[in-house]
Amino acid sequence: MEFRILGPLEVLEGGRPLALGRLKERVVLGLLLLHANEFVSRERLIDELWGVSPPPTARKAVNVYVSKLRKTLSRNGHVPIATADGGYRLIVDPESLDAERVRGLLASANECVAAGDAPAASRLLQEALALWRGPTLAGLPLESFGREEVAQLDELRLTVLMDRIDCDLALGRHAAVLGELHVLVGEHPLRERPRAQLMLALYRADRQAEALDAYAEARRTLVDDLGIDPSEALQRLHQAILRHDPSLATPEGTAAVNGLPPSAAVPPPTPTAGVVEDRAPRRRFRPRRWQLALAAVAILAAAAAAAVTLSTSAAATPHVIPNSLVRVNPRNGKPTLVVPVGVEPGPIAITPTAIWTSNYGDNTVSRYDLRTHTVEARAGFPAQPFDTVVDGDGNAWITSSYEDNAPAKNAFLTRLEAGTGGTSPGTLYPSHAQTIDLPLPMSGYETLGGGYLWVIVGGHGPLPGDDRLALVDLSTNHVASVKRLDESATAIAFGYGSAWIGTYGPDSRVEAIRAGDSKPTNVVLQNYANWGPASIAVGEGAVWALTAMPWASRRAGPELIEIDPQTLQVLHRLNLSAEQSGAVAVGAGAVWTTGGIGGGNNRAADGVTKIDPRTDRIIRTFPLGDRTRVTCGIAATPSAVWVTIGNTACDTIGR
Repeated sequence: MEFRILGPLEVLEGGRPLALGRLKERVVLGLLLLHANEFVSRERLIDELWGVSPPPTARKAVNVYVSKLRKTLSRNGHVPIATADGGYRLIVDPESLDAERVRGLLASANECVAAGDAPAASRLLQEALALWRGPTLAGLPLESFGREEVAQLDELRLTVLMDRIDCDLALGRHAAVLGELHVLVGEHPLRERPRAQLMLALYRADRQAEALDAYAEARRTLVDDLGIDPSEALQRLHQAILRHDPSLATPEGTAAVNGLPPSAAVPPPTPTAGVVEDRAPRRRFRPRRWQLALAAVAILAAAAAAAVTLSTSAAATPHVIPNSLVRVNPRNGKPTLVVPVGVEPGPIAITPTAIWTSNYGDNTVSRYDLRTHTVEARAGFPAQPFDTVVDGDGNAWITSSYEDNAPAKNAFLTRLEAGTGGTSPGTLYPSHAQTIDLPLPMSGYETLGGGYLWVIVGGHGPLPGDDRLALVDLSTNHVASVKRLDESATAIAFGYGSAWIGTYGPDSRVEAIRAGDSKPTNVVLQNYANWGPASIAVGEGAVWALTAMPWASRRAGPELIEIDPQTLQVLHRLNLSAEQSGAVAVGAGAVWTTGGIGGGNNRAADGVTKIDPRTDRIIRTFPLGDRTRVTCGIAATPSAVWVTIGNTACDTIGR
């Protein structure tokens, strides 16, 4: 019996597929095959079949599905699915499972590479690639953990493909792999290994200018999307191409270019009988085949070593600590970076080169530099910094508010000018700061859009009509207008040509307003008083308002409400738990919420929740520590989710 998971799920007997029953039976079989010969708990199967809302009969249903699979797979009295301690184990011969055959072929190919036999390695890797018939377990709806394991197998295919291309480059087949590499770079623009392979293939195909263009495109992509420069290995390859470095044709020189000792070069493969070497004169960047093999292996070994270093460091999940900025992998929810910042960090501002946090506990603002991986802090604000945004020129705008018992003073904006970085560690922008007075004692959340900075300002009292919307003209850095809001404001975001403001009074609303409008357009969200949207985000074609209710309320609980930005109609309401209703962000193909905001015994949850914007379904809530950690701020990019981690409940720190 042959099992196939590298594509649609199939079980073959005598070359013919078996009927595998209903969808959930196939899901159970797929999960057992993902963990072939390993124990899988019944609870894990329930999670993957029904997510966060299993029916009361879930355990019984799983037993029925497994029983039917046993009948389908049993032969000659042999039952391949064993029961053990509340779970199951599917016993499979590794040679009969396509995923295990791939791993075996990859191990054999690596042995051939180590022995200098690139032709044999290439054949083995091509055989492994032929086992994929499409995306892993295509057509099976899996929950978070199942999708993560599927992604690991799809990642394995990419590794096998790049290893095979390495072998082909070593054999001088650079022209044959160019088309493949162009597609690979387009599908995975942030990976440097296929970029290096493409540069090398173009260079050896006498297309040096295109090789240099490939590097320039790689650098633009990395800087624009991640705010980082290419790795040193890729930069050294670029410099070697620029100067027609002879080391590109010799193992010792190539190893030196990439920071490796000469011994790192792999010895040439044993000549194959019947192959006649072409001894015609060559240009200096068209070396003989065995030299190409050595140069390719040495150059790409350095790039691969850098990739292994990065993947190894990413694989070790860092420990989440209080008072930190955490980068979360949007695919599996695991922390990949933990950066200590100020005390009780809150809102986050993201730029291509830095991440900013407003720190409520010590009245500072922190800036984490994505290029140097250093953190600088700015202190000395007369009032508590509340929110930070960064404009297109790199200038940071920080709102500040006086406490309720402070003398009657107006709040203000602090503008920190770009390019005036600190002169000593721990000092951020010590000079070139501009202060802009605001018309009321408190300033809160802010957003950028339409050439303006939009700032919520208000008085100390909770009465409707206390709050205003101040518009700062970014061309003059002065307050251009102040608009009165009919209700008290709670949140703001800009997108689709409008500012979207959460307000509360007799009911909970989102107000949409453009720079030239005299009055906002209201969208009523919930018909209860004095509790407005806790957070607003825009993206994925919609406006997302995260509403909440006081903890003691017995009325409707928190909701994530999707609003059409064109018609201003509510498209969908998703009920959330109190532990999923803190703040909202949109990015990396999903909508994200943090734990709830509360004090005392109602501490915030310790993770983030991922929501599918197309189906409005919760995909998973990912933990980030224990309940001594509090997620207070969240922001997302196309490739990462960032959260701030505090040490007390968010609404007790000056909001």
